[in-house]
Amino acid sequence: MPLIIALIAILFAGRLILKRYHPQSVLLLTGIALLLIAQFTQGVSLSSLVHKTTGLGMLDAFEYIRDTLSSRTGGLGLQIMLIGGFATYMSVTGASQVLVRIASRPLQRLNSPYLLLALALVLGQFLSLFISSATGLGLLLMATLYPLLIRLGCSRAAVAAVIASTCAVEFGPGSGNSVLAAKTAGIEIVDYFVNDQLPVVVPVILFVALVHALTQRFFDKRAQPEAASGDPLSESRDSGAPQAPLLYLLLPMLPLAIMLLCSKLVFSSLRITLDTAVLLSLAIALICEYIRWRNARDVMAGLQKVFDTMGGVFASVITLIVAGEVFSAGLKAVGAVDSLLSLSGDAGLSAASIILLMTLITFVISALMGSGNAAFFSFAPMIPQISEHIGSNVAVMMLPVQISAGIGRTLSPIAGVIIAIAGIAGVSPVEIVKRTALPMLSGWLLMIVITFLRSGHLMAIVPWLAGLVVVTVAGVMLARNRRKVPEHA
Repeated sequence: MPLIIALIAILFAGRLILKRYHPQSVLLLTGIALLLIAQFTQGVSLSSLVHKTTGLGMLDAFEYIRDTLSSRTGGLGLQIMLIGGFATYMSVTGASQVLVRIASRPLQRLNSPYLLLALALVLGQFLSLFISSATGLGLLLMATLYPLLIRLGCSRAAVAAVIASTCAVEFGPGSGNSVLAAKTAGIEIVDYFVNDQLPVVVPVILFVALVHALTQRFFDKRAQPEAASGDPLSESRDSGAPQAPLLYLLLPMLPLAIMLLCSKLVFSSLRITLDTAVLLSLAIALICEYIRWRNARDVMAGLQKVFDTMGGVFASVITLIVAGEVFSAGLKAVGAVDSLLSLSGDAGLSAASIILLMTLITFVISALMGSGNAAFFSFAPMIPQISEHIGSNVAVMMLPVQISAGIGRTLSPIAGVIIAIAGIAGVSPVEIVKRTALPMLSGWLLMIVITFLRSGHLMAIVPWLAGLVVVTVAGVMLARNRRKVPEHA
């Protein structure tokens, strides 16, 4: 019965979200309904969920929302809001633009277009450490790297597909999903980044870059040659705005550098949290801006944009995290997780298979919605309990679900970054997704293999993984055969 209730709730919420209902409202209201169902039909006491009970079970459901909103806004929420505000300020000062421009210069010395594309993807993923917004980074690369790659012989659609993929693998302290994953796993974000993310994402990024180069070469051979005048950005590159000083390229790197220095990796006696590192970096940036312009009024106006962005991040991201946690709490309250673990044991399935299923669901929902946050925020709170059941590291099990959100988004023609890049490049979003499908699917499967190999549970998911590979290959072959069928009038 608990699994049936959970399945109905998931399908109901998923259907509404796919129909463009606001995910915060859907997840929050569905979560409240699940909590109340758990209390009235199963006798579950909601007082165990709250710090201080109201004395009435129905009201404890809303007290749990208050507790979650209070804790997330002051802890995890503050960190994510500061990251968003700092990223905005880096764009306002021109520091992000300088970083992208300087980092892309070595590519001009290469003559192979497809090697350029592979290196461009690696470069973009490196820059995503410091520019956390997928759409923001994509637009920066379209303004700087895109015209360069076009002039060096790459096709518009190929470059657009690569740039759209540069934030597919979300990692590093600047990623809101990474921060949430580390918090849920109960570890420091630097430890999660260095010990759990890097061993997985580095080979995945390199592999995706290689597959991207081969895929774009295949598509370009099938496409018609492009006219030289097809670059919509080639005519006007200079907006007339003053460029930031060269040293500003260091400013976006400051939070990560400070956190790495003030950790057990370098100076173990210094321990600075992520939000403190961002605030310190912001103070340094403000000093640099004042030295640059000698105008306190304008510098303070720039700081106000940080606060404005923080408010926007709260409305769009923090509320979604809270709603996802309420939905997850509702699923756990009706006994869905316990029933799923019990059912998997009775059916001979491992709990590792459940993690794989959650990874697949997150991936599919991200591809359908163009955003993986709703799925990841809903499933992340369940992973510690499942990981404890199978005796595996929580962070290692959290990683495939977290990364699937970003990779799945890159397969969606309605994702914001895909639409923005397609519009600038003058190509169809569907064309971009066709070119990103194989690299993203290949990287996703490799990520799953590496993750479960590191956790020691690879053999438990081999049959399911083999099935995913067969379905993926069959889908690609079917798509190719459909393109070969001649159209009739």
